[in-house]
Amino acid sequence: MTRLVYEQERNSGCRLREFIYRGHRCVSLENAALRVVIAADKGADIIEFLYKPLDIECLWHSRHGLRDDRHLRFSSPLEGGHFREYFPGGWYEMLPNGPQPCTHRGAAFGHHGEATLLPWDYRIVRDDPDGVGVLFSVRLGRIPLYLERAMFLEGKTGTVRLEERVTNESRQPVEFLWGHHPTFGAPLVEPGTRIFLPPGTSASTGDTVPAGSRVSASARGAWPRLAAADAEGQIDLSVVPEVGTDSHEFVRLDDLSEGWFAIVNPHHEVGFALRWDVGTFPMAGLWQVWGGGQDYPWYGMPHLLALEPASDLPSLSESVRRGTAITLGGGESRYTELEATVFGGHATVTHVGPGGAIEGHHGPSPSDAPASFGGQA
Repeated sequence: MTRLVYEQERNSGCRLREFIYRGHRCVSLENAALRVVIAADKGADIIEFLYKPLDIECLWHSRHGLRDDRHLRFSSPLEGGHFREYFPGGWYEMLPNGPQPCTHRGAAFGHHGEATLLPWDYRIVRDDPDGVGVLFSVRLGRIPLYLERAMFLEGKTGTVRLEERVTNESRQPVEFLWGHHPTFGAPLVEPGTRIFLPPGTSASTGDTVPAGSRVSASARGAWPRLAAADAEGQIDLSVVPEVGTDSHEFVRLDDLSEGWFAIVNPHHEVGFALRWDVGTFPMAGLWQVWGGGQDYPWYGMPHLLALEPASDLPSLSESVRRGTAITLGGGESRYTELEATVFGGHATVTHVGPGGAIEGHHGPSPSDAPASFGGQA
């Protein structure tokens, strides 16, 4: 439904805006608590998740941000594709592949697949003072999948609801990897920021780890502690380290009793929580670059944290080999929901329930909380 060109726009209650930013069609959903911006022409990436009461932006922004790609000229092709040159930071969708390039059923897939690199269609499905909603959709090119994502913001809450459906438009079974990749940075994530996960979560690293990892290769243990790379004790992964650590980690999180995580900044007394269907996304990846990642593509510059609920990682081909890929028969669909919430006042989180219900302990920042890390990563 297209709105009238001269329709009066609301400046209170729930509201949305359609605009062009750096050459991309964008949509914003806004209420008293949040402003969420989605770049429809860039994978329907969520490029802003702003908690308005404290002016806290939750998502990390890359050094070049969202690029107007009409005049981009790359000097040479990259084996894994040009995902990183286009990556503005923020929150993107992984479909049908994860971070490791692979080939499956005759098609090559670069970093994180296709969905985040394609322009999406959208239409407004709700627009009134009590709630706004937009339905985004995209048809992939190298695999016959059609993805729909409806996003809703209602009332004065700090919760955005995502309803998603992926459909196999072919007549044969199709396998794929599916996940979400929200990437967080300052001012939400800074030294002393804490990560909370369901009890019983296990953590592990692969046979190799990134250069600069504080955690050893082939480590296994109960969240949040894993063996240190220097063989001296364990690393507590639930606390973001100090500036100057110059680390780079990727840790696999399994045995999730429920699908949720929470990130709490004790200095600003604000947190971000994501809740999802653990039947669709049974594991998550924790990726943290904290001044590490030497040479291309990071050059030791970013300070970021990503928590990535997914069907599996790191690649579609590996998921097929392990029997963990999602498989849809011809014409079949898979539906799932996620809820993202920004909240204030919690020092610890013990549970994230439906509708943005945060359980835990309230209270002021701990006396030993480190000073704010306010610089741009």
